[in-house]
Amino acid sequence: MSSLLQVFKAVASAMIGVGKKKNLVKDFEATEKTGPWPYIIVGIIMTALFIGTILFAVRLVLP
Repeated sequence: MSSLLQVFKAVASAMIGVGKKKNLVKDFEATEKTGPWPYIIVGIIMTALFIGTILFAVRLVLP
């Protein structure tokens, strides 16, 4: 569960463009163990949620 939270944190910080060097090192170490797929899947999910939120907000504002 901790590694899943770490993946979400890494993807969220990458989406907004901030991050710390120590977290980057942790992410690379985790990627060496598990591969990039958790980051790719979470990235796709979070991108879809972001786009859905934007579409919802636009449809809410525009009649």
